Amino acid sequence: MSHTNSVTAAVPFDTLGRELPNEDGRDPATLLAAFIDQVADDPDALAVVDGERALTYAEIADRAEALAAVLVERDAGPETTVAVCLPRSAELVVAVHAVIASGAAFVLLDPDAPADLRARTLALAAPTLLLTEAVPTSADPGLDTGSTTESTAEQAISVQVLNRADNPPVEGSRALPGPGADNPAYLVVDPTASTAVVIGHRAAHANSVWRYRMCGIGAGDSVLWHAPIGSQAAIGELLLALQSGAALVLPVGDTLAEAIAETRVTTAAFDPVQLAELTELPDAEELLDSLRVVLARGATLPAKTAAALRSVSGATLWQVYGRPETAGEVVAHEVTGADLEVVPLGCAADDVELLVLDEHLEPVADGEVGELYISGVQLARGYLGRQATAATFLANPIGPVDDRMFATGDLVRRRPPGEGWAAELEYVGRVDDRADRYAVVPARGGLPGELLHDEFEAQAAATPFDPAVVHAAGSGSIITYGDLDRRTNQLARHLAALGIGPECPVLVDIPCSIELVVGVYAVLKAGGAVVPVEAGVLPPVVGPALIVTVAGREHTAAYDIPRVVIDDVTLSDYSDEPITPGERRAPVLPQHPAFVLYPRGAGQGVTVSHAAAVHRITAMQSRHGLTGRDVYLHQATEWHGYVLPLRVGATVVLTEPPDPARLIDLIATYGITAADFTPQRLTEFTEHLTGVADGVPTLRSAVVLGAPLTAAQIRDFAAVSAAHLHHDYGRAEATVTLTYPEQPRADSGEPPPVRVREWNRRVYVLDARLRPTSPGVAGELYLSGAQLARGYRDDPTVTAERFVANPFGIPGERMFRTGERARWEIDGTTAALVRLGTTNPTRKALP
Repeated sequence: MSHTNSVTAAVPFDTLGRELPNEDGRDPATLLAAFIDQVADDPDALAVVDGERALTYAEIADRAEALAAVLVERDAGPETTVAVCLPRSAELVVAVHAVIASGAAFVLLDPDAPADLRARTLALAAPTLLLTEAVPTSADPGLDTGSTTESTAEQAISVQVLNRADNPPVEGSRALPGPGADNPAYLVVDPTASTAVVIGHRAAHANSVWRYRMCGIGAGDSVLWHAPIGSQAAIGELLLALQSGAALVLPVGDTLAEAIAETRVTTAAFDPVQLAELTELPDAEELLDSLRVVLARGATLPAKTAAALRSVSGATLWQVYGRPETAGEVVAHEVTGADLEVVPLGCAADDVELLVLDEHLEPVADGEVGELYISGVQLARGYLGRQATAATFLANPIGPVDDRMFATGDLVRRRPPGEGWAAELEYVGRVDDRADRYAVVPARGGLPGELLHDEFEAQAAATPFDPAVVHAAGSGSIITYGDLDRRTNQLARHLAALGIGPECPVLVDIPCSIELVVGVYAVLKAGGAVVPVEAGVLPPVVGPALIVTVAGREHTAAYDIPRVVIDDVTLSDYSDEPITPGERRAPVLPQHPAFVLYPRGAGQGVTVSHAAAVHRITAMQSRHGLTGRDVYLHQATEWHGYVLPLRVGATVVLTEPPDPARLIDLIATYGITAADFTPQRLTEFTEHLTGVADGVPTLRSAVVLGAPLTAAQIRDFAAVSAAHLHHDYGRAEATVTLTYPEQPRADSGEPPPVRVREWNRRVYVLDARLRPTSPGVAGELYLSGAQLARGYRDDPTVTAERFVANPFGIPGERMFRTGERARWEIDGTTAALVRLGTTNPTRKALP
């Protein structure tokens, strides 16, 4: 039977497998068709065992069909998504099959997961409908879909009807839209990584058939369903059972061991740690006696653990490997006593090709290490609404036209002949674990908070009574971390009530003061993007949603948009408790903008996401090492001058740029340990400090923001202060910190060499053909990495010109053209020479 890209004819769903009126109306390569076949083979076979309850295949089908009809009436169908938020139960199984029968794709939410994670899952999946046990209320903000056109309560469907003993039987067959093989079957959402993988029916069906045939699972078998709800592993367990005719058994008891002992299942999947713990139990042999097939999920099953299982169980052990992007496991190896030292990943599934390629996407020889790419019918459709699809689902350079492959990021090697099957793969590690041959420093990961305000909120909870901000330029007023957090929560609720949320630019026109910090954090917490107004210069922003300001500021009067004057807002009308996801217009995700920055003289706004901002701040903290004992003087205009100290519990002293004498007095008065400067202010400060006998002994770190320093500036500062000198070089699009030598070379008229010290950043000096230049040869400076801005707001043309593909990074990675000339020194340092197009006579001409 041939398939089409879209099945539009009505598909009869006969729950008992009776003869279908239209044999060609059902696409055989779907989960629906396979389930119907199992119902037809043995309708009275056990399908689900939930403690003392048990449902047959026919009962699951009957109930699923009834609910599917309701879903179709609520516009569920092919190319739509239905979220299912139910505890692990027989009702959850019915709900999943009802969604499949309606033609829609399902996405599972764990009702016991934190509300924030559930809210992010819904935001990423953008479901049409939500299946729950009851209509959500404001008491459960985790079920606020945010992205639906109707309210959650109107969209929710109670599934308590599935528990009714008097459910009317299904009479005859019902015409339902049903899925096609190329329609989505389900989504796997990782809210922490902000990804939603879309798996089609053809991929899911092919994967299920291969897995149960490989393991020899079918009627009479029972599969333990214990993986976390919503994970690919949980969906894989469910499909392995119900696509093969086996029974899906829900765990009983509080531990995995109790679940196996009570249910006596024949098939179970474990990760290596779970498997090792089970084999070490005193009664392991008796406990595992019922198991006939054991699947070890992951890439690193120790041979020692495999041997331990063989000593206590006669079950067949399979090492299986896969990802949600490949619809689950697509590589398998039957583990035997011959695997004495290393358990290989194994061989490919049916209609799957495993490619081991180098960085140029060329095949490597057997025994050599390369990155694993997977191609074939079992690939997912991609990521929902994400550009990451193009970065990881690539054209197969050695396959047929239109063939795709998935870049796993895993390093493997093929076992040469003599070590086993030549086609078997052996896991080596992650690409991220390698030293990047093209990078100045290795990339790092592990961010404390996903959103820019996360760490501030955590710090406020930990040290609520510590001073957070001091306004030195005014009356010397002080606000504690607790009070600052509470005020920002109240103002954020006011902004959210006015409609501020993700992707909403908000002009913040407030002078350097405590109110500035309150305004910025309130916009961030509401989900909006901060557009700073600096020195009264209006940015040419198009379509700001709102202006947040204080009394007496008329700079933004030209904008005919609503204004929120903080002085006039009665904050006591709003709760000061932490904001819950349900109070926002939509969940705030790491890829949403935190700032839209308009560098002076620039016509385009630079959109900096929360993720990029967090990376920048984390990079700065890794270098400066601020602690709660530090006092940071913020006199520049950049946002990180107060965000950085407030994430670690330090005290921020705010001031408009003072004269040098006043600056020295402030450092002495407040015991300033770190301060930011522009190059010009650093020069003025150094000159004035020369005549001060005691100097500024408390200052240990000076952060320079802006243009490169000269050798003379560095030497002069070192002569009067022992503080470490750091230079945050770059623009709003990207930043990198440069560390100057303590003894720079003689002043040659060009900036001195500097060492690049960065976190999740790569720096390149390239020629006109994007080839790396040799040491000593000038080229254009490019920056790449996690700190890059999203691009220019509402200007995709300029974004494409400046944010270009990185030929040295992973597929899909970008790099930013700085427009600066630079060169690598012989000793590995770099010197900024001259900006492209500059006519500054003080800069030396390029060689």
